[in-house]
Amino acid sequence: MIKTLRQIERLKEILFILIKYGFADLVESTGLEKYVNLSVASEDIRHLSRSERIRKSIEELGPTFIKMAQILSTRPDLIPLDLAEEFAKLQDRVDPVPFEEIEPLFVEEFGKSSKELFKKELELVASASLGQVYKGILSENGETVAVKVLKPRAKEIIKTDLELLRKISQVLEERLKNYGIESPQKIINEFEKTLYKELDYTIEALNLKRFARNFEGEEKILVPKLYEKYSSSKILTVEYIDGIKVSDIHHLERSGIDPKSVAKNGFELFCRQIFEFRFFHADPHPGNIFVLANNKIAFLDFGMMGSISEKDRRYFVDMIYYVVKEEEEKAAMAILQLARIENENLDKDAFAKDMGDIIRTYFYGSLKEIKLKNLLTDIVSLMSQYRVYFKENNYLLVKALITIEGVGKRLDPEFNAAKEIEPYIRRFYKEFFSLRAFLEKTEELPKEIADFFRGFPQDIKALIEKIKSGELKIEFEHLGLEKMEETLEKSANRLSIAIIIAAILIGSALIVLAKTPPLVRDIPILGIAGFVVAVVMGVILIHSIYKRGKL
Repeated sequence: MIKTLRQIERLKEILFILIKYGFADLVESTGLEKYVNLSVASEDIRHLSRSERIRKSIEELGPTFIKMAQILSTRPDLIPLDLAEEFAKLQDRVDPVPFEEIEPLFVEEFGKSSKELFKKELELVASASLGQVYKGILSENGETVAVKVLKPRAKEIIKTDLELLRKISQVLEERLKNYGIESPQKIINEFEKTLYKELDYTIEALNLKRFARNFEGEEKILVPKLYEKYSSSKILTVEYIDGIKVSDIHHLERSGIDPKSVAKNGFELFCRQIFEFRFFHADPHPGNIFVLANNKIAFLDFGMMGSISEKDRRYFVDMIYYVVKEEEEKAAMAILQLARIENENLDKDAFAKDMGDIIRTYFYGSLKEIKLKNLLTDIVSLMSQYRVYFKENNYLLVKALITIEGVGKRLDPEFNAAKEIEPYIRRFYKEFFSLRAFLEKTEELPKEIADFFRGFPQDIKALIEKIKSGELKIEFEHLGLEKMEETLEKSANRLSIAIIIAAILIGSALIVLAKTPPLVRDIPILGIAGFVVAVVMGVILIHSIYKRGKL
């Protein structure tokens, strides 16, 4: 009964705020108007767009809704793009919970009170929707730390709000389509999945450890030290970073730090996260980046991290490369590789043409004049029109790039992300097509060949079983029978040569890996000779095909 009363009170509060911001018709359509007065006086909202009114109502609805909106700001596949942009403006700052309510957590997690763990009383630094951050000094070694604590009853409050959201969304499913929201239940499920990850600080601790390992020995960055002994699923203790916020330019200059240098170094570190480690800080806003007196840069808050696959990194590099080269059709194809296509009847030619118009618009002038934010925003907007959406982590990457470019522009008005990213694209291609990369790939050949022969008998057995049961179906169409003999003969010859070339390549690779004598500077002569022969034969074969206009 208590739970039901709590839900009713919360429901009244939600309905009141919706009416306040001009959504009385929505409330009326739910049949829940009995809980609230529909003629509630609202502030002047005539100058606000619908998306702005939704954002303002979210701000008043509290922590669960703010957190949901922040997560949805990275999912333009679930909500309209203009609404996603409004949600990105939401600030996660709420009134703090009294420390008396926080204190029992220390005893619960570590068996000791905060007074036993820390020398002085913990000093509140920040308060967000789910947790609070304190500054403290460890009794054990006197080191200054930042202690992030999950708010008590956070899970309980979220659970109540999620239950109400599900009930309301079921009633409003059809009406919400008018707001560009197609599947509210899917949105709530995605939000719940992401949110419960943020409620477990052990995940953030793992992110921090991985990030620290990636930048081990790097002098330009300081990664906060993790104190595992004083960390759990509800409390996270890390090194306290006493630095200058990257947005405080006057403080930077007074400390003798060049903002332009900070912009360049910070963007370089972010590019390394993408192109070298494929694991990046997904929320690099100014409040999460500090600069230290020795010019080192520190990223904070590792709750929201992104990662991209090796394939997607390649497609992302291809996208940037073809955009810069103004090869719009290839750029469009690279974008499609990074995306999830929800339009079954997508006209790829029309998509490529419209994408080409965007690229030409931005690259008509100098590379120095390009604003990455505007370019990527227009690309995402066009994709949304065609119901093509970046995969979640890939969109996180796009959003992070836009954010980090904004930080760079604030530090240095002449900062140009498109120009700064160019060397990383060149370096990536140079390494990707290097002999070292090729040899690394050939190391996998023996395993792949072994896997093939290991699975081959099973494949043959499955094929025979299908033949026996009559399930095997072969569809073919006869065209140009009079030329079949000639065509087959030519194809067989070319296929034979191709197989020979492949065999020589594999054999040469195995010779190189085995370092079979004779050797010159530790390199097998026979292996290199095999590669040369295969290349020459390949060139001759390609020339033969090209000469007959079949390439």
